[in-house]
Amino acid sequence: MKWISTLTFLLLLSLLSCSENSSKPDKLIGEDKYIDLMVELQLVRSYGETNSLDSLTVYSLTDEVFQKYEITDSVFVQSHNYYQQFPKKQQKRIEKAIEQLKMDQVADTTSQDTLNN
Repeated sequence: MKWISTLTFLLLLSLLSCSENSSKPDKLIGEDKYIDLMVELQLVRSYGETNSLDSLTVYSLTDEVFQKYEITDSVFVQSHNYYQQFPKKQQKRIEKAIEQLKMDQVADTTSQDTLNN
């Protein structure tokens, strides 16, 4: 169920952020950093849903992610809109983000198993 939520979020993000402007933003986020951001933003979203956090708390956590990467939400949105213009490459970026989320889940499960033994 968690993966359906993740995939749905990433696909909705992809569909809802189409842009008519094909020019490269001045502050385009590099692909690796962009993928890492997508992963962390999804983790914040999932954490908020799992723990029934209010929107202000989720917003605050999201803002902390942007601060960690030293970017603004508008730079992320501009980069996201730019990357969305290239669907095949964006699909690969989304697949990498999903793979990172899966690896994080495996690491969490392994860590939890170690603590329980």
